[in-house]
Amino acid sequence: MAKSDYIFPDGQSFETVFRQYYPGLRGYALKLLSDEAMADEAVQEVFLKIWQKKDELNIQTSVKSYLFRAVHNQCLNMMKSQKIKEGHHQYVADLTPQADLTDSMETMEAKERIYGAIARLPEQCARIFRMSRFDGLKYKEIAKKLNISPKTVEVQMGKALKRLREDLKDFLVLLIFFLFQ
Repeated sequence: MAKSDYIFPDGQSFETVFRQYYPGLRGYALKLLSDEAMADEAVQEVFLKIWQKKDELNIQTSVKSYLFRAVHNQCLNMMKSQKIKEGHHQYVADLTPQADLTDSMETMEAKERIYGAIARLPEQCARIFRMSRFDGLKYKEIAKKLNISPKTVEVQMGKALKRLREDLKDFLVLLIFFLFQ
C-alpha cells in the first residue's frame, strides 16, 4: 500500500476503518436521526470529509472516538438543517388560509412560479441558492462544501436574487416572505 493509503494514526487504511466502523456509526446515526436514509447520508458525509482531508488529518484521540464525534456533529447539523426546512414549509403553509380555496390555489401557483424560477437559474447559482435558503447554510459553509471562495458564493447569491426578482416581480411580496423568513 502507498503511504497515502494509511491516513489514520495507528496505520490503518481508510478502507479498513470504513469497513470496521461503518455499521456501528450507522446505528448511532440512526438512533439520533430516526431515519435510515439520513443516517446513511450522515456517515457517508463524515467519511467523504475524512477522505477529502486525508492529507491534513491529525487525529488526537482514538479513531473510534473521532469518528463517533464526527458523526454526532454531522447528525446535529442535519437536524438543524431539517428544522430550518420544516420551518420554511410551515411558514408557506401558514400563508395559505384553509377556508379560502382561491387563496390556496394562488399560493400553489406562486410556489410553482418560485420553484420554476429557481430551476431556470444557472446550475451553480441555483445550487448555492438552495443551499443558502433551503438548507440554511451560511456562505462560508457553502463555499467550503463546494470548494469555492465565500466571495463567489456571495456573487452567485446576488445573481440569483436579482434574476428571481426580475422573474417574479408580480409575486414580489410572497417572494420576500419566502426568501427572508
